[in-house]
Amino acid sequence: MSPRVLDDDALKPGHVPGWLRLLPIVALLQIAVLQVAAPDPVHIGFATAVVPLLAAFVLGPVWTSIIAVTVTGLAAAPIPQSDQLDGGDVLAVATVCAVSIGISWVRGRYQARMVTIESVAEAAQRAVLPDLPEHVGALTCAGRYHSAQRGARVGGDLFDIRNSPFGIRMILGDVQGHGLPAVSTAATVLASFHEAILDEPDLEHVAARLERRVVLDADEGYIPELFASVLLIEFSEESQDIRLLSCGHPSPLLLRGDRVEEVDLKPGRVLGLRLEGNERPLAETTLPFRADEMLLAYSDGLTEARDADGRYYPLAEHLRGLVVPPSPQRLIDFVWDDLARFVVKLDDDVSLVAVARTGRARGRTDLV
Repeated sequence: MSPRVLDDDALKPGHVPGWLRLLPIVALLQIAVLQVAAPDPVHIGFATAVVPLLAAFVLGPVWTSIIAVTVTGLAAAPIPQSDQLDGGDVLAVATVCAVSIGISWVRGRYQARMVTIESVAEAAQRAVLPDLPEHVGALTCAGRYHSAQRGARVGGDLFDIRNSPFGIRMILGDVQGHGLPAVSTAATVLASFHEAILDEPDLEHVAARLERRVVLDADEGYIPELFASVLLIEFSEESQDIRLLSCGHPSPLLLRGDRVEEVDLKPGRVLGLRLEGNERPLAETTLPFRADEMLLAYSDGLTEARDADGRYYPLAEHLRGLVVPPSPQRLIDFVWDDLARFVVKLDDDVSLVAVARTGRARGRTDLV
């Protein structure tokens, strides 16, 4: 079974496992017992000096100071096993302990700064990639995002679902590249989408607005000149139809009962190509979307993930033959866990959005 790679909790600033925090105390107790109970005299003083250094990297200044004082006391204590330590030896041990306290203090300051930076990054992520609400109009939805940059919380993928005068509209996009350049382009595309859906009556014009914004901002130097693939979806409130438009983005999957169908889209150009008038025009695709069905959209980072043998993740194959899950969140959780079991390493950002119409969906036994 492949190792899980989608959990970055261990990379959070200040995250030290509990068992690791106990190591200095356990080591100190063992050395103290050895110093008192050893049948032969043991020159233990310099060994105890290692304990505060260990504590400095896993504990705060207070606990490091407590351990340092204890170690210094053991080195200076008038017990038979410490008789071999003279004043110079005790001073050397005390010096190491003092340095350990300083290291712990500096590490604490650095750690606090990293927590602040992480908080700012998390706020930036919520601005660029806000959490999806559980309900938008007559829709139930859920989304999940994983950055390819290890330890990062933002990247080049984007998604959102919003109400508009023309129905509920959704976007899922993937900007070329990773890191801050992709983040700035993703933020521009998402902000333009929020504005365009309020004014434009169809998805073709929404896509044109996104294209213009990306090109103009790149020309003026506000964002890097990067390509972006985008999937736009409009959910009609007057009928059970949905309209889809792809700007070079993978087609979503439609779960109908125990069947999984890839929506037949004719992808147009990606945003930022600057093609002239002879390029293929963008075209909407309309299809029915009933209350007992679920739509799953994703970025290509999902289907391009590979296992140890180099095989791509077969999303549709792993979903085929299974009953529609009871909620979009359960579907997202299932795909995420299934991906974690399959993949060895993720080299691209991964986004998932599942949408269903409000209503009681049929359950699936393996997701309960």
